[in-house]
Amino acid sequence: MPLGHHPILRVPEGVTGRVSMSPFRFGQVFPGVFENPAKGGYSLLEAAARFSSLESVPQIDGKWSDLSVYPAREGYEDLVLLASDPDLQFAWTALTLPEEHYVWFSLKDPRVLPATVLWMSNGGRHYAPWNGRHRRTIGLEEIAGNFHYGLADSAARNSLNRAGVATCVKLNPLKPLAVNYIMAVAEIPKGFDIVESILPSVDGKSILVRSKSGKTLSSELDLSFLSEGPIHS
Repeated sequence: MPLGHHPILRVPEGVTGRVSMSPFRFGQVFPGVFENPAKGGYSLLEAAARFSSLESVPQIDGKWSDLSVYPAREGYEDLVLLASDPDLQFAWTALTLPEEHYVWFSLKDPRVLPATVLWMSNGGRHYAPWNGRHRRTIGLEEIAGNFHYGLADSAARNSLNRAGVATCVKLNPLKPLAVNYIMAVAEIPKGFDIVESILPSVDGKSILVRSKSGKTLSSELDLSFLSEGPIHS
């Protein structure tokens, strides 16, 4: 079964969000036709392109996109997947909104949810029920799956699981599956631009969130929740 957590955030008008995440093995643009112009859907990123940095992703017009800045690419829908580093104690994804004075972030066990999907929806769907109205919206989705495909494509052999990225989990009727996940919001200090790192405290009861600009914040948070549950027993 493929599964995941699928929070979707909207960036307010006149505001710019900054997207960042923990180190990842590789990133890939959706390898198929995500949107079909003949049906009123438009994508701009180069299908199947692999990348190593959110700040440099190829477009179909030969230019490059910086996925760490959102919203961007007005009039397009794009989907990318990041393969998490399974050796991390925990993996994280963050959206910082400096003008709104807060950061949203999520934490996961990368051995349970081995990938992150970014669904960047900014007015590229002109067919019903979207009708070009779904804008400035981004899905920051932690998954075990083959992009947005369902059971058949995720359970079958595919380019991701051939690269060592699990795209489904095996369910056991005798052993319940726990998929623990944390998401949080915190007020950020003035000058906090984009999350560079999230580090645990020595006792695992809080985290330190550091920005590229050197500003920090701490938040009480029990990291042991990520590793609790039958899946680890």
